[in-house]
Amino acid sequence: MTRFGSFLAAALIVASTWSSTAKADFSSYARVLDDGSLSVGGRWVRIQGIAIPPSDRLCGANDMPTACAPRAVLQLIRKIGAEFVRCREQGIDEQGAILGRCAVQGEDLGGWMVLNGWAMAGPDAPVEYRQWERLAESRRIGIWGGPFVDNVIVMQPPPRPRPESPQPQPSPKTR
Repeated sequence: MTRFGSFLAAALIVASTWSSTAKADFSSYARVLDDGSLSVGGRWVRIQGIAIPPSDRLCGANDMPTACAPRAVLQLIRKIGAEFVRCREQGIDEQGAILGRCAVQGEDLGGWMVLNGWAMAGPDAPVEYRQWERLAESRRIGIWGGPFVDNVIVMQPPPRPRPESPQPQPSPKTR
């Protein structure tokens, strides 16, 4: 083999190794960031296929609305707990974050978020995410807990209990 042929063969081996590791699985403890992305072993990861509601979208009763995004992020934090998160890199987004399909104890985090109503299916979502989004919306769970009003999700307040008849007050004792 010529010197150039040896160099070319080595370059092809390095290139094939680099491309196969670029899409490798990685796992570590994860920290959930304010926007619902993850820091997995120091890598910035966005869960591919989901969209967490923007921070300006409101959920809750008209008299006490709350931002949907922090509620969704809190549910993701609870789901992950102290478990390892395993991700498979699917690409890089325009902001430089890894797009990943991530799981905790074998359960797909993106699918769990959509099925439980804490995220919407994104434009790059698998078909099942879209079906699960419709299911969560029909069940009125998570961010779907109420009707849309001017692009804001508003949950109906729970019915107030009926006032009970006043209980007779004991008369003060006199000495």
